[in-house]
Amino acid sequence: MILPEGGKTVNYYYEVLEVKPTSPPEEIKSSFRRLAKRFHPDRSREAGTDDKMRLIIKAYDVLINENERRLYDQHLRQEAEKNRDPYREHLKSKPDDPAAQARLILYSLLNEAGDEAIKIYERMKSKYEGFDLANYLEEKDYLDCEFLLGEAYESAGKWEKALDLYERVYAEEREMPVRFFLEEVKDRIRDIYCKRLARALPSLDAVKIYQKVLDMGLAKKAEAYIHKKIAESYHKFGDLRKAKHHLAMAFELEPRLKGAQKICEKLGYKRPKSAGRGGKS
Repeated sequence: MILPEGGKTVNYYYEVLEVKPTSPPEEIKSSFRRLAKRFHPDRSREAGTDDKMRLIIKAYDVLINENERRLYDQHLRQEAEKNRDPYREHLKSKPDDPAAQARLILYSLLNEAGDEAIKIYERMKSKYEGFDLANYLEEKDYLDCEFLLGEAYESAGKWEKALDLYERVYAEEREMPVRFFLEEVKDRIRDIYCKRLARALPSLDAVKIYQKVLDMGLAKKAEAYIHKKIAESYHKFGDLRKAKHHLAMAFELEPRLKGAQKICEKLGYKRPKSAGRGGKS
């Protein structure tokens, strides 16, 4: 029997053929034909087609053969039992215990199971009004959990939920540092505000977002960049006076500010002589 490469075993060949462990042979054959057409080197322009096709054939050879499939399924069951996590299973056995579920959320995050952690967290939030991780975890664990959960939401593209968690951690750390990652949290908040949210908002709403970032306190270069973004927003809104004011503040903070050529041209603003061109935006 051909076993999966790279240590991957959990339903691996079934996933390769995009079928379930319960799928009958007819479904396996149908899926194989479909994938073979898609990834055949003579038809596909996708990168890694040859390797993908070899893997599809390996998976098919195992799953279409009754004896090979039986041995493979046995191997999967043995691997699942070997990898069973007693602590995780213990926590999962208490779905109505908020303290156990809070620990399970943290445990899942520490073991790179962010999607699972999010599902548990959202289930507990909907089931128990006022569910708060801070009530069930020690302070350091609570901060780690909220930070990692924010990271999981960010990876899932759920920016507002990520921000909510990051800002809670930031507020706690600013008041009384415990985990010493204030600057990292601040950077993540700034990036989500500036790169994800503000760009999609009307100009004046974007200005409010940028002002909120400024209120956090930034290094001079970062602050100059935010003032440039405010200038661009005011320009879009048509308030040229405020746009020039914030662009001037940007250059005062960072004379060699990059990415400001276009906004300077739009506003008819002459860069300080010592500033150089600073690139295009």
